[in-house]
Amino acid sequence: MNIEELRNIIGECSTEESKICVKSRIYDVIKFLKNNYSFKMLKSITAVDFGDEIELLYNLFSVEDEEDVILSIKVRNEAESVADLFESAKADENEIYDMFGIQFIGNEDLKRLYMPENWEGFPLRKDYVQDDTRLAWNDNNDNA
Repeated sequence: MNIEELRNIIGECSTEESKICVKSRIYDVIKFLKNNYSFKMLKSITAVDFGDEIELLYNLFSVEDEEDVILSIKVRNEAESVADLFESAKADENEIYDMFGIQFIGNEDLKRLYMPENWEGFPLRKDYVQDDTRLAWNDNNDNA
């Protein structure tokens, strides 16, 4: 894949180790790679909380070229959904919503997967308070 061609199409982006970091328009970037570089498979979307922002990592795969590409974008509370491009994105977006609270714009079926619907907060965020008495591993939990 030609990073310069990608820069001309999507604007500002950079490479960092084995990933391409984009500043915005992640949906357009993924759609471009799917349509022009045969990245027809989304292996996963993962998230990492850095405190002030969350990095989303999209791992795409080209069966034709047997090549992986990892795209990175840093967000605060919302991101564009790619569920209409890849059906498999729905599960990853729901998990990231459940654990990190990221709203995926365009995914009308965001829901909790692991936590109860009435759960307050998002357990994998750095600002999540972990002394909740509903959690069995806390020392101050009398229900354990």
